[in-house]
Amino acid sequence: MSTEGDHDRDKPVAEVWFAAEACDNNIIRLREIHIDTYAVGDIWLVRGQDRDLAVDTGSGIVDPYPLISAIAGKPVTAVALNSYYDHAGGWHCFPDRACHPLDAPDLENPKSEQSSVSTYLNDGTLWSLPWAGYDVADYTFAPATPTHLVEHGNSFDLGDRTLEVLHVPGRSAGGLAIWEAATGSLFTSDMLYDGDHGPSWPPDDPVTYCASLRRMRDLPVRCVYPGHYGTMDRQRMLEVIDHQIADLVSP
Repeated sequence: MSTEGDHDRDKPVAEVWFAAEACDNNIIRLREIHIDTYAVGDIWLVRGQDRDLAVDTGSGIVDPYPLISAIAGKPVTAVALNSYYDHAGGWHCFPDRACHPLDAPDLENPKSEQSSVSTYLNDGTLWSLPWAGYDVADYTFAPATPTHLVEHGNSFDLGDRTLEVLHVPGRSAGGLAIWEAATGSLFTSDMLYDGDHGPSWPPDDPVTYCASLRRMRDLPVRCVYPGHYGTMDRQRMLEVIDHQIADLVSP
């Protein structure tokens, strides 16, 4: 009888774990290219004069901090927009960590999230190994304590640009989005993306979620930097939001 570990031993070992892609507005998208995009989130690095902001941190299978720190060449703050493994798994690797107070308990003690990881991260969604002998069944979402907490209306000052914190609950109690009015850039993590949500859909709190979607819809967004599947322009954002709201409020 074969086991998941047997399947893992048949996979190639990745030479490079992350891919980096330059986007508009001095933003870099980092992806864990050996995991299905359904099972791991994008990392968005917002470049600033004095500090960079890492929006979400991936799975943490491979520590993202050395690469991000090398790209940044300056201090980096990592903000977890939710408490899910595919967005906050690498959060513990950063010395400067921010999150919403309502998500802090789950990030400090991620037992509930750990129990559901295999639903998404498994032999079918992990395409290559980070190192020889790695077994995806042994994945651990490492706990970490925030170095500071952020709430709705707070901001991240990067020296030459400022990004605003929005509390957008409905999928995660402490769910956040990050808004940069100067560039019309909205970072949404799992709160809004264009693609398959799997068993996490519909959200546990559809009423609150729809209210959060409507608030994001009202912003003069030019580009959405979501948790999965790449960017969306404004028109596609409106289509996705309207479709999701209709799906959730229909009888």
